[in-house]
Amino acid sequence: MSASNPILTTIIFVFAAQAIVLGILLLTKRPRSQSNIFLSLLIFFFALMALNIALVNVLRTYNMMDTFRYVQLELLYGIGPALYFYTKSITDHDFKFSKKDLVHFAPVVLEFIFYRTAIYRLGSAGLYQTPAHPYTKYYLTEQWLGVLSITLYTIISLVVLFRYQNWLKQRFSNLENKSLNWLKAPIIIYSAFWIGWNILSEIDRFVFDRGLREMYFLPAFVGLAIVSYWIGFKGYLKSQTETSGYSSRKTTSDDSAHNPKWASKITKVMESKKPYLDPELDLTKLSELADLNPKQVSHTINRSFSKNFYEYVNGFRVEEFKQLAAKPENKKLTLLGLAFECGFKSKSTFNDAFKKITGKTPSQYVNQKKESEKKQSVAP
Repeated sequence: MSASNPILTTIIFVFAAQAIVLGILLLTKRPRSQSNIFLSLLIFFFALMALNIALVNVLRTYNMMDTFRYVQLELLYGIGPALYFYTKSITDHDFKFSKKDLVHFAPVVLEFIFYRTAIYRLGSAGLYQTPAHPYTKYYLTEQWLGVLSITLYTIISLVVLFRYQNWLKQRFSNLENKSLNWLKAPIIIYSAFWIGWNILSEIDRFVFDRGLREMYFLPAFVGLAIVSYWIGFKGYLKSQTETSGYSSRKTTSDDSAHNPKWASKITKVMESKKPYLDPELDLTKLSELADLNPKQVSHTINRSFSKNFYEYVNGFRVEEFKQLAAKPENKKLTLLGLAFECGFKSKSTFNDAFKKITGKTPSQYVNQKKESEKKQSVAP
């Protein structure tokens, strides 16, 4: 354990305690939402972890570690389920937490009971004894299972979030108001902290024999406490927006059977009617124009063009931009203005799509075109 630093310890105490208070306020916020409940639990468990570290440092300073073993605060087994169910709540329109899901939180209850037993007190104290106390192996097993629990739930949560983002790109050509915005920040931040923390601590353990621990241990939990406070504050102020309609329910249909004619039909619609100029174009709108159902259009784009809907539509927008940028009457217009004319809704989406397709930024492309035109004009 890192030696106590009164300044850093105080910072952890202040921000972790405030994060817990904000988590409680978020839990009582009206109207009560499922995602708010799990975000509140997520903040609580992570803030409790930071508060636990601060308490250890204080009691260690006053040689009161035996007292600490009676008031252990850390609840590792609650972090993973809270993260997972928060992720499910904001990405899956149909998800409803049920009584059977409570089994995920059963280990938290067992963990709390474990910390109240002599097995924990003697086992944890035995870490600093030679030879180690017989109960120490039970304590270490409980700790490592907790680490494994958080890691597995973290991976599963990131997979769920990735699938949601992929689902969006299969249905929408612009994602600015549909990618959950700040709601996904707690998932990314807490997952990054947990994965980064474990990688750093394992490198320190195996490569530096814990020689770097003094440098990163308390600062890492200062960061965790501050971030937890920020998430709690942000969560309380912001309203939880609805998801964009993603559903985990499985549907069976023969509509996804491949028909080569559908590809030419969709392409003809895109070229003749130019629906991509509409910034709000989505899979449903294109399906109606092509007189196909959304599954047929999505499947055809995936299979015939090896792209998702987002990539397919923005490919047409990039080509439209190239044509507009080449016209002399558009020379005075800004690149972003032209991009908006082509159906793009934001600068970031435009730049990302353009570079992915052409390998160049829009400005690089336009400048190279100008240089090429100059050379051609002065050539004999």
